[in-house]
Amino acid sequence: MEQTTKLNSMQLFMIRLFEKQLNARQEEEIKELLTDYFAKQIDQEMEQIWAEKGLTQEDLNQALEEHKRTHY
Repeated sequence: MEQTTKLNSMQLFMIRLFEKQLNARQEEEIKELLTDYFAKQIDQEMEQIWAEKGLTQEDLNQALEEHKRTHY
């Protein structure tokens, strides 16, 4: 039996908002706006994590240079 999930208020808002037909350019612009929004949210969250852990660019550089492969 298939389980159904109720839409949350944001999902319902988005459906109502996009009831009118959009052209390809408008769709791309909206996708870009949403992508930019969520990328900004991720950046802010990462900055908070870095600050809480006291991480620096040097820590990142060091992690990128480490080899953590499993030896067989």
